[in-house]
Amino acid sequence: MTKSARCCVLLEPDTMTTEAKKRPVRPNRGSSLRPRAETPRRHFLYVDVTKDEHKKLQEYCIEHKISVSQFLAELMIEDAQQSKPKHKQKVIIRAELELTAEEQEKLELLLRLRQDKSLSHFLYELIQPNLEVQRLHTPVETIPIRCYLSAEGHELITRHVSRKGVAAKNYGGLLAIKAIEKARSK
Repeated sequence: MTKSARCCVLLEPDTMTTEAKKRPVRPNRGSSLRPRAETPRRHFLYVDVTKDEHKKLQEYCIEHKISVSQFLAELMIEDAQQSKPKHKQKVIIRAELELTAEEQEKLELLLRLRQDKSLSHFLYELIQPNLEVQRLHTPVETIPIRCYLSAEGHELITRHVSRKGVAAKNYGGLLAIKAIEKARSK
């Protein structure tokens, strides 16, 4: 038996599933296309999102008649073109903890023994090593989405993301979810 005959045996039509024949979802159907770039969009970045985030992203793009790739590309390019000093400004985050009376006493004792002046300073010292890590790792199952870019857009985004010190695949997903939540809150 030749190699081609062996391939035919492996690819019998009975093994095809109906799932493989499913029609793709086209969120930008009936909408205008992205403006033509100076160079063809041969470059791409992968953006990782969870299943729930992917569903929200698809719904948002269908509602606004825009492709997922276009939505992600525009978000990341817009973020890369914004003024740079903004990320150096300090932001105050207020956290609320639910503790039992016994846990609160232990926390106060821990603060006293460590000679920390405040709970916020103590919590900051705990999370700071995780914030300084160059690449964030989590065991979350994600779906990769391809975002097509022109050469100029790809270079702009990769430089911007490398300055921030995060992976592009995580950063694009974060921007998308923030934008969707912001649009829904209006």
